[in-house]
Amino acid sequence: MTVFEVGEEYFEQQFTNQTLTQEVVTAVTFEECFFTGCNFSETQFQRCIFRDCTFLNCDLSLLDVDYSTFQRSKFAQCKVIGVNWAKVMRVERIEFHDCNLSYATFMELDLSRAVLSRCLAKEATFAETNLSEANCTHTDFTGSRFIHTNLTRADFRGANNYAIAADQNTLKQAKFSLPEAIALLEGLDIVLEEPS
Repeated sequence: MTVFEVGEEYFEQQFTNQTLTQEVVTAVTFEECFFTGCNFSETQFQRCIFRDCTFLNCDLSLLDVDYSTFQRSKFAQCKVIGVNWAKVMRVERIEFHDCNLSYATFMELDLSRAVLSRCLAKEATFAETNLSEANCTHTDFTGSRFIHTNLTRADFRGANNYAIAADQNTLKQAKFSLPEAIALLEGLDIVLEEPS
């Protein structure tokens, strides 16, 4: 187990198979660090900075990111379940590939150009979120909430199980695939019939 002391700075460090659960980490800076197979579930990272970091095959479920910053950080094949990302101080160019983002909250965040590709985002919240130019391809959005979300030029090709009300969200030049895109017509008070 690695104990991160208050105010420490790590540059180009590799952390492999580290377990740090239900702990509190405060004001630590990680720059260009690589985390592989780590378990940080239910740990509080308060006022920490993650810059150009990569997380691979980590368990970050119920992570507390209170007032932390994530800049150009990438997550691949990670469990990031139930994280309230709305508590971050700043998020910039974040990427999730093949991750479980279920029950996460991204409310009121600027996730423009973010990547949420091939993820499971079950019952995640994207209310008042800026997802303009985001890559959301091949992600399962079962039960997720999109309310007043900016999806301008977002890419949802191959995504499925989304319920995005066309009259409550900005969809200008967003990309969707058929037949899943038929779901965009729900809530428009129109009648759809199969051709006879």
